[in-house]
Amino acid sequence: MTDLKSLYSDLAQGGPPLFFPDPPAEVTFNFDQGIAAQETFPLEDFKEIAVDVINRDEGRALEYISFGYDAGDDQIIYLSTYIELVLGYTGMREEIAAWLRADQGIDWLRADNLICTSGSVQAIALAVNALVNPGEGVLVEAASFPYAMRFMEMRGADLRTVELDEDGLVIASLEQRLQEMAADGVRPKMLYTIPTFQLPTGAVLPLERRRRLLEIAEEWDLVVLEDAIYANLCYEGETPPSLLSMDSTGLVIQSSGLSKVLAPGLRSGWIAGRTEMIEALAAVRQDLGVSQWLSRLTAEYLHRGLLEPHIEKANAVYRHKRDVAVEAVREHCSEFVDVTVPRGGFYLWLALKDNFDWDKAAEAAALAGVFCRPGESFMGAEHGRGYLRLAFSHAPEHELRRGIAALGEAMRSAAGDQVAR
Repeated sequence: MTDLKSLYSDLAQGGPPLFFPDPPAEVTFNFDQGIAAQETFPLEDFKEIAVDVINRDEGRALEYISFGYDAGDDQIIYLSTYIELVLGYTGMREEIAAWLRADQGIDWLRADNLICTSGSVQAIALAVNALVNPGEGVLVEAASFPYAMRFMEMRGADLRTVELDEDGLVIASLEQRLQEMAADGVRPKMLYTIPTFQLPTGAVLPLERRRRLLEIAEEWDLVVLEDAIYANLCYEGETPPSLLSMDSTGLVIQSSGLSKVLAPGLRSGWIAGRTEMIEALAAVRQDLGVSQWLSRLTAEYLHRGLLEPHIEKANAVYRHKRDVAVEAVREHCSEFVDVTVPRGGFYLWLALKDNFDWDKAAEAAALAGVFCRPGESFMGAEHGRGYLRLAFSHAPEHELRRGIAALGEAMRSAAGDQVAR
């Protein structure tokens, strides 16, 4: 009988899909994934808008692309182009463009500067497929989004890491890596960066570093893929301008979406950039676009001006959860970890103290039903063993308090008599 696995392509041989190990016991306190809180979902708004859109557009809301309708002749009006199969619903792109112009001050941005995707993850994959050839160099931050790195590896990129500090990407390290690539005969093609509320550290890249990063990109003809998925989750203070808003070269493209600030089930993501860059992504797209129905629902939500007040309300929820989580970590885990309070995002990045055996504590925590994500998931086994990411966004307040207390108890149990409570 044929071994069916022998029929796998080279890409499939590199599997399995990028899922993280299942916990050894039932999860009671899930601090693993950065998921938006259900209590922030605008359910009543969605109910009202869904009915209104169906009443307005009827069956046209459920087509592949937009069709017009002449009521006098009872006649469908067909488009002269099927571009929405590639770029996405025009009304959605117009609304996103208007929001980004207001939110980031990008005056030139229009609907044709956007391609809608099924979440920002697909946007990143399209960018890598469209702009990176096998063997070309891609730079990522030393701790970064695992799915983005997986896309780059599957594309056959020469992937190298840039150091991070408390302010994010280290410019001197970026310059050093570029020079190393050039010395090795590798063409540096792309930098993937999360400059605002970096995943997983929560760092915010200062304005001067952003300016120098853009200068370096121009010097090296380096595409900068700016992941802005967390940029609107700001709980205090101001954040610097986005890289896309500061760019004058066309080298910056920005991936983002509404999964974190609105609802993940909408699968509403996009990439924004100069038209030439969007054309490249369109050239490699093969899935016939995004949902016309969900796009019309979301576009109407934006058109009614509901997104900004919603973000303000949601951020108040997440600010409180962050404060609860920080307080609990300091109360129950301070003997074993150091925590930096993030100004935004969904995560606490915990640095484990040198004299602490996390492997024992992780097993004890998992058996107690506490599920966090280890630093190895973001920066590999060699450098990630000293860190732990705790997602506070999804869990209710009482679970944050009880779960972090259980985490601290597991840490004390693993430490034994070496550390007094």
